Amino acid sequence: MPRFLRLLTLPLLVLACTLAACSSNDTAGANDVGPLMRPGDDCLACHSANSGRNAPIWSAAGTVFPEPTSSQDEGLANVRVHLSAPDGSLLETLITNAAGNFYTSRPLPRGFQVALEYQGERIDMPCPPPGGLCNACHTLPPIGQAPGRIFIPQARDPSRPPFDCTDF
Repeated sequence: MPRFLRLLTLPLLVLACTLAACSSNDTAGANDVGPLMRPGDDCLACHSANSGRNAPIWSAAGTVFPEPTSSQDEGLANVRVHLSAPDGSLLETLITNAAGNFYTSRPLPRGFQVALEYQGERIDMPCPPPGGLCNACHTLPPIGQAPGRIFIPQARDPSRPPFDCTDF
Protein backbone atom coordinates (compact mmCIF):
# COMPACT_ATOMS: atom_id res chain seq x y z
CA MET A 1 0.00 0.00 0.00
CA PRO A 2 1.44 3.44 -0.85
CA ARG A 3 2.67 5.46 2.14
CA PHE A 4 0.15 8.30 1.59
CA LEU A 5 -2.73 5.78 1.82
CA ARG A 6 -1.31 4.31 5.06
CA LEU A 7 -1.06 7.83 6.49
CA LEU A 8 -4.68 8.55 5.53
CA THR A 9 -6.12 5.21 6.69
CA LEU A 10 -5.41 5.52 10.43
CA PRO A 11 -7.03 8.97 10.89
CA LEU A 12 -10.12 7.80 8.99
CA LEU A 13 -10.37 4.65 11.13
CA VAL A 14 -9.97 6.68 14.31
CA LEU A 15 -12.66 9.13 13.17
CA ALA A 16 -15.09 6.29 12.38
CA CYS A 17 -14.49 4.69 15.78
CA THR A 18 -14.88 8.01 17.54
CA LEU A 19 -18.22 8.68 15.87
CA ALA A 20 -19.48 5.18 16.66
CA ALA A 21 -18.31 5.20 20.28
CA CYS A 22 -20.45 8.12 21.43
CA SER A 23 -23.79 7.90 19.72
CA SER A 24 -27.02 9.49 20.84
CA ASN A 25 -28.29 6.00 21.74
CA ASP A 26 -25.94 5.78 24.74
CA THR A 27 -27.80 5.20 27.98
CA ALA A 28 -26.47 6.12 31.39
CA GLY A 29 -25.82 3.32 33.82
CA ALA A 30 -23.33 2.24 36.46
CA ASN A 31 -19.91 3.80 35.87
CA ASP A 32 -21.23 5.96 32.99
CA VAL A 33 -20.48 9.22 34.81
CA GLY A 34 -17.35 10.35 36.61
CA PRO A 35 -13.67 9.41 36.63
CA LEU A 36 -14.31 5.64 36.80
CA MET A 37 -16.64 5.63 33.79
CA ARG A 38 -16.46 3.23 30.84
CA PRO A 39 -12.91 1.84 31.09
CA GLY A 40 -11.53 0.83 27.72
CA ASP A 41 -13.96 2.98 25.71
CA ASP A 42 -12.72 5.83 23.51
CA CYS A 43 -12.81 8.64 26.09
CA LEU A 44 -12.42 11.46 23.56
CA ALA A 45 -15.50 10.31 21.68
CA CYS A 46 -17.43 12.22 24.36
CA HIS A 47 -14.68 14.29 26.00
CA SER A 48 -13.81 16.46 22.99
CA ALA A 49 -14.98 19.81 21.72
CA ASN A 50 -16.58 18.15 18.68
CA SER A 51 -18.67 15.60 20.58
CA GLY A 52 -21.66 17.83 21.28
CA ARG A 53 -21.66 16.46 24.83
CA ASN A 54 -21.66 18.42 28.06
CA ALA A 55 -18.52 16.64 29.28
CA PRO A 56 -15.09 17.95 30.32
CA ILE A 57 -12.74 18.35 27.37
CA TRP A 58 -9.60 16.18 27.49
CA SER A 59 -6.54 16.37 25.25
CA ALA A 60 -5.58 12.77 26.03
CA ALA A 61 -7.32 9.95 27.87
CA GLY A 62 -7.35 6.19 28.08
CA THR A 63 -7.31 3.11 30.28
CA VAL A 64 -4.36 0.93 31.30
CA PHE A 65 -4.81 -2.83 31.64
CA PRO A 66 -2.60 -5.68 32.88
CA GLU A 67 -2.55 -7.40 29.44
CA PRO A 68 -3.20 -6.38 25.83
CA THR A 69 -6.20 -8.76 25.79
CA SER A 70 -7.69 -7.82 29.20
CA SER A 71 -11.45 -7.49 29.56
CA GLN A 72 -13.00 -4.08 30.07
CA ASP A 73 -13.40 -4.56 33.82
CA GLU A 74 -9.69 -5.23 34.46
CA GLY A 75 -8.36 -1.65 34.43
CA LEU A 76 -5.27 -1.21 36.59
CA ALA A 77 -4.79 1.49 39.27
CA ASN A 78 -1.57 3.33 40.17
CA VAL A 79 0.15 3.15 36.79
CA ARG A 80 2.17 6.26 35.95
CA VAL A 81 1.48 7.63 32.47
CA HIS A 82 4.32 9.95 31.43
CA LEU A 83 3.56 12.46 28.67
CA SER A 84 6.65 14.09 27.14
CA ALA A 85 7.34 16.73 24.51
CA PRO A 86 8.95 15.60 21.23
CA ASP A 87 12.34 16.62 22.67
CA GLY A 88 11.81 14.21 25.60
CA SER A 89 11.13 16.83 28.28
CA LEU A 90 8.40 15.73 30.70
CA LEU A 91 5.09 17.57 30.28
CA GLU A 92 2.97 15.72 32.84
CA THR A 93 2.72 12.46 34.76
CA LEU A 94 -0.77 11.05 35.27
CA ILE A 95 -1.65 8.22 37.65
CA THR A 96 -4.41 5.79 36.71
CA ASN A 97 -7.42 5.61 39.01
CA ALA A 98 -9.24 2.53 40.35
CA ALA A 99 -10.75 1.83 36.89
CA GLY A 100 -7.36 2.21 35.19
CA ASN A 101 -8.45 5.49 33.60
CA PHE A 102 -6.20 8.51 33.03
CA TYR A 103 -6.97 11.85 31.41
CA THR A 104 -5.61 15.36 31.00
CA SER A 105 -6.73 18.68 29.57
CA ARG A 106 -3.13 19.88 29.12
CA PRO A 107 -2.51 20.92 25.51
CA LEU A 108 -0.18 18.37 23.92
CA PRO A 109 2.17 19.19 21.04
CA ARG A 110 2.19 17.21 17.83
CA GLY A 111 4.70 14.38 18.22
CA PHE A 112 4.28 14.04 22.01
CA GLN A 113 5.55 10.81 23.53
CA VAL A 114 3.99 8.37 26.00
CA ALA A 115 5.53 5.97 28.52
CA LEU A 116 4.00 3.79 31.23
CA GLU A 117 5.67 2.99 34.52
CA TYR A 118 4.46 0.31 36.92
CA GLN A 119 6.21 -1.26 39.91
CA GLY A 120 9.61 0.06 38.87
CA GLU A 121 9.42 -1.00 35.21
CA ARG A 122 8.85 1.29 32.25
CA ILE A 123 7.59 0.80 28.69
CA ASP A 124 7.73 3.54 26.06
CA MET A 125 5.29 3.76 23.19
CA PRO A 126 7.62 3.22 20.23
CA CYS A 127 6.16 6.05 18.11
CA PRO A 128 4.39 9.31 18.90
CA PRO A 129 0.64 8.68 18.99
CA PRO A 130 -1.51 10.28 16.27
CA GLY A 131 -3.50 12.04 19.01
CA GLY A 132 -4.76 11.71 22.56
CA LEU A 133 -7.63 9.31 21.87
CA CYS A 134 -5.68 6.34 23.23
CA ASN A 135 -8.50 3.80 23.50
CA ALA A 136 -9.62 4.46 19.92
CA CYS A 137 -6.74 2.31 18.65
CA HIS A 138 -5.85 0.42 21.85
CA THR A 139 -9.08 -1.54 21.92
CA LEU A 140 -10.31 -5.05 21.17
CA PRO A 141 -9.88 -5.74 18.35
CA PRO A 142 -7.05 -3.21 17.99
CA ILE A 143 -6.93 -0.65 15.20
CA GLY A 144 -3.89 0.11 13.08
CA GLN A 145 -0.64 -1.14 14.55
CA ALA A 146 -1.79 -1.09 18.21
CA PRO A 147 -0.95 -4.38 19.99
CA GLY A 148 -4.30 -4.42 21.81
CA ARG A 149 -5.24 -2.57 24.97
CA ILE A 150 -2.78 -0.22 26.66
CA PHE A 151 -0.82 -2.51 28.98
CA ILE A 152 1.86 -2.40 31.68
CA PRO A 153 5.55 -3.13 31.05
CA GLN A 154 5.32 -6.53 32.70
CA ALA A 155 3.03 -7.72 29.87
CA ARG A 156 5.58 -7.09 27.10
CA ASP A 157 5.95 -9.89 24.61
CA PRO A 158 9.70 -10.42 24.09
CA SER A 159 9.03 -12.48 20.95
CA ARG A 160 7.20 -9.60 19.26
CA PRO A 161 9.49 -7.83 16.75
CA PRO A 162 10.20 -4.15 17.40
CA PHE A 163 7.65 -1.79 15.88
CA ASP A 164 8.86 0.10 12.82
CA CYS A 165 7.62 3.68 13.17
CA THR A 166 8.34 4.42 9.52
CA ASP A 167 5.37 2.21 8.59
CA PHE A 168 3.03 4.17 10.84
